[in-house]
Amino acid sequence: MKNQLRNFIEILKLELDDLQDDIHTLKKICEHKLKDGLITNYVHRENVALYENELHAINSFRNILNETNPESFESLDKLMHHLDENFKSTMKSCGYAKAGFICIERKMLKVAKYVRGE
Repeated sequence: MKNQLRNFIEILKLELDDLQDDIHTLKKICEHKLKDGLITNYVHRENVALYENELHAINSFRNILNETNPESFESLDKLMHHLDENFKSTMKSCGYAKAGFICIERKMLKVAKYVRGE
């Protein structure tokens, strides 16, 4: 069980890296759309603001993950609940958009499914 929890955290960190890369790619695509006249400056700024918000949310979640000791949890479900509750609290206090939470939650469920062998 302890290996499963450690694996969950390590794989989740890799998935967060992947998520950050995807958001950086979206920012570049948005920049190209602005230059090509496909979107307005207003839309570009709104999109970039959301992407930056999501990147900050991921960094905050990564901090929670780094501060979490997997040895102190009895099960993967309890670890996930801990991460979920701490991140929800951080989201509220930092004003993160719900989109960041949704992306991170999907990554957690994906990794949990993988480490459980489902």
